[in-house]
Amino acid sequence: MRNMIKKFIFLVTGLLIFSACNYEKIENEIPQINTISINKKYRINLPEEHQSGYTWQLQDNYDKKIIDNFNTVWRGNTKGVDYNFKTLAVGETTLTFVRRKYSDTNSVKQFVVKITGH
Repeated sequence: MRNMIKKFIFLVTGLLIFSACNYEKIENEIPQINTISINKKYRINLPEEHQSGYTWQLQDNYDKKIIDNFNTVWRGNTKGVDYNFKTLAVGETTLTFVRRKYSDTNSVKQFVVKITGH
């Protein structure tokens, strides 16, 4: 029974790692346009060190009909934070991230995402 549980945990862990690797990475900031196909997963990675007290926040002004922000994962001081998205419909929107500590804004990053039907 224990052996079966270990195999199940190993399988689930492997699937989670494999699915995390399927995310396309978006790196081009405004004014460049990032083109992604519909029904694809992608991520935006931003550097974040929690010791500074500054954290990235995704602004709520993007079109949620075409993009779903379904998960955010802090991966440590050296790897930063991943914002994970899935494209839902054809269109274009801008994702705005603000790096803040309380009400003090340190920097802003914007990514234009164009979703195509291909």
